[in-house]
Amino acid sequence: MKKIFLFDGVKIIFRADAAAAGLFFLLRLLQALVPTLQTLAVAAFIDRVTMRETSQAADVGVMLLLLLLVALVAFSWLSKSLTGLLEQHMEMRLRASFKPGLVEKISRFSYEVMENGSLRDKISRVSQNAEGRVREAYGSLLLLLELIVKAGGILVILFTQVWWLAFVFLAVSVPCFFISIRSGKENYEAQADVTKENRLNEYYNEMLKGREYVDERTLFGYQREYRERFLLQYERARRYTTAVRLKWFVKMKAGSMAVITVSAVSLAVMIPLTLNGALSLGMFIALTNAVFGIVQNMSWDLTYSIDKAAWYQNYFRELSEVFALPEDAVGEGKAEKEGKKKEDTEKENTEKEEFRTLEFQNVSFRYPGTERYILKNLSFQLQAGKKYALVGANGAGKTTIVKLINGLYRDYEGKILVNGKDIRNFGRDFLSNVFQDFARYPVSIRENITIGRKDAVSDEELWAAVEKVGLTRTIENLKDGLDTVLGKAKEESLDLSGGQWQKLALARCALSRGELRILDEPTSAMDPVYESEIYQSFRRMSEGKTVLLITHRLASVKMSDHIFVISDGTVAEEGSHAQLMEAERAMPEGGAMSEEQAMQEEAVPGSGLYRRMYEEQAKWYEEGGARV
Repeated sequence: MKKIFLFDGVKIIFRADAAAAGLFFLLRLLQALVPTLQTLAVAAFIDRVTMRETSQAADVGVMLLLLLLVALVAFSWLSKSLTGLLEQHMEMRLRASFKPGLVEKISRFSYEVMENGSLRDKISRVSQNAEGRVREAYGSLLLLLELIVKAGGILVILFTQVWWLAFVFLAVSVPCFFISIRSGKENYEAQADVTKENRLNEYYNEMLKGREYVDERTLFGYQREYRERFLLQYERARRYTTAVRLKWFVKMKAGSMAVITVSAVSLAVMIPLTLNGALSLGMFIALTNAVFGIVQNMSWDLTYSIDKAAWYQNYFRELSEVFALPEDAVGEGKAEKEGKKKEDTEKENTEKEEFRTLEFQNVSFRYPGTERYILKNLSFQLQAGKKYALVGANGAGKTTIVKLINGLYRDYEGKILVNGKDIRNFGRDFLSNVFQDFARYPVSIRENITIGRKDAVSDEELWAAVEKVGLTRTIENLKDGLDTVLGKAKEESLDLSGGQWQKLALARCALSRGELRILDEPTSAMDPVYESEIYQSFRRMSEGKTVLLITHRLASVKMSDHIFVISDGTVAEEGSHAQLMEAERAMPEGGAMSEEQAMQEEAVPGSGLYRRMYEEQAKWYEEGGARV
């Protein structure tokens, strides 16, 4: 996407609300002409009034000038109210057109983009009140135009009377303009620096008042400590911002004093010119009033307007950078129209192909901005219809494997193949995931379960999925049944327990048409008795499907046809539960190895790592094996 500049904001406004934007432009232009017309009218009015002529024509001329002055004042008053209404109308139209497009764009960003803290800060800056920023940028441009026309008109009049004073005003004002442009850029950069501090402050603020923290906030009593952190963080951001704004204020006022000094000199010069008849009395009084007005315009309003224009130019620069960020591989905005049609056709043909195999071939991966490889020449294969498990210590790379399968990261070494073809060319309809940190959507139960389905879902199919995970009785006892709104957003909504929310996520998986089902710690919030029941349900609902189970509870992987033991980013052992339990193990000197030692010990095929891990966990369920 091309870069977006400040003037592109005008195009965005006119696309959203051409009528209001055009009328707004016309009114601001007419407002800019008012001071010049007032100056000329005041000068003519005073000169006519002070003339000794008392003819009827002179009286008519005075009345016409008086009416013109009244009309100009009335227009200024009415136009300000009307421009305020037009600004509100443009912002509402932008909220209905531009803002949804920006939100849709952000929703298509790749996982890698949203995991990057600096990019999240930039996205936050450009998306916060985006419709207001675009409208304000348009208003800032027109204000700049209005002030230039105002100042230009007065300078033209001044040039016709005392030409060299007009050039003196310009000589003093031009440096102020460049200072304003630089200040606007510095102000925007300062806001960018403060964004990270503000984001951390939001986290502290949520910890102090958020509903989900109330239990542990009451239990641990950390209010005082984190309130102090909140205030310290807030004060740090405030001081930094205040310092930047103070620096800006000093620069602006320095320019203002220069213009004020020139204005005073100008008035002193015009007094003798008026006394000797070079300037009429009416023109002197009118110019005196106009010069005081131009002091305000050129010393503050105009420099402030340029400062804001520079600020918004940096805003649109970041907006263009956000629009250029990479999208989700299957996002609709990824390709141009012709390429997109071809991609959609290929994807459609691929999705019709029955899933047969998923294979990692010498895959190595490290997260962006890091040097350590999480996966190192990892190779394994999944075949359709079988049940697989990934086990290993924390940090071994299990979740990273799932992220690569789902296309959340696409920059890796080696190959990941589906049916022998690069996984990057496949959509994700063959996948169905249940993560430990699943999303809890503040919508109805029906929508929570069907959110991954693109086609219509019958009530019979929906209740079948609910029954498989054991939520039938819970939902039947609710007043609105499947249409019960969940979460805490609304007063009438209902919140579920952690285990019930997880069952809901499992029901979503059961309803999916995905042929490969990935279950990442799917029963972490359930007790061991119900855990066994859930896995039996998985066995029934996954008939004919391929299952990849990621878990720390090794007792649950016995149902798997094949187990991959991941250690240090590679497959250390593999086989069925029975085969892995038969592997020889090297006992440490002095007796049994702890579970932590077993999971952290560097493993090699056949070393018995899985057996040591399994037996260590089994002790927790044996009589007398409990520990404190």
